[in-house]
Amino acid sequence: MKLSYQSGQKPLWSQLYDILESRIINGEYKEGEVLPSEMLLMEEFNVSRITVRQAMDKLLNAKLISRKRGKGTIVLKCENTVATSFQSSFHGIEEKNNLNDRRVISVSYHKIPIDGAYFFDISSNQKVLKLVRQTYIDNQPVACYESYINPIVSLTAQDDLSGSLYMNLKNAGYPITRVIEKITAAIMTDKEKELFQITKKGAVMHRIRMGYCDEVPIEYTYSTYVANGYELMIDLK
Repeated sequence: MKLSYQSGQKPLWSQLYDILESRIINGEYKEGEVLPSEMLLMEEFNVSRITVRQAMDKLLNAKLISRKRGKGTIVLKCENTVATSFQSSFHGIEEKNNLNDRRVISVSYHKIPIDGAYFFDISSNQKVLKLVRQTYIDNQPVACYESYINPIVSLTAQDDLSGSLYMNLKNAGYPITRVIEKITAAIMTDKEKELFQITKKGAVMHRIRMGYCDEVPIEYTYSTYVANGYELMIDLK
């Protein structure tokens, strides 16, 4: 698989991450094996050392690899999850949620996680606008969203963000025209059980949504859903 240098494509480090992630998930790089060296990856993909290191840093952050002194970069065990990545038109995605009651929990400025910083191409030490929302059904939380907004957008913590985030972005001059999403199904953690006020273990969906305005990265959202309280319909075009 080769990297694309065409205009509008994801950054090279992000493309490289996707390839390496796929190789790990598909078992091409097996648990406990040592990944190819930075030099070998540089030669295989014809990229710089910094590109390789950025991709490896994200793999490390995703807990797919670990670095061990004297041994190199080791592939970690993939947890019992199912992951699907896809691209689609923004207008081809519809969220269906009866009795939809979405509430703003907080609006503040926070340092963005490293994968979001890579997406926006900013320093991970830079604070950006963070919007935390939750969706309720019958007064029971079923979904939580943590949205980070690119600092080029003029929205602030003092703005009324209780309505549609995408409408607010449109009004600010940055309508979302395309999204890339990654969805993972997993067993609920103790922290998630507390968040959703559930005593028994169940399934949840984790979703990362990356929203663009004409190829400019604008929104990076981490979402967690109780599996039996959420339905996502995708119309790929």
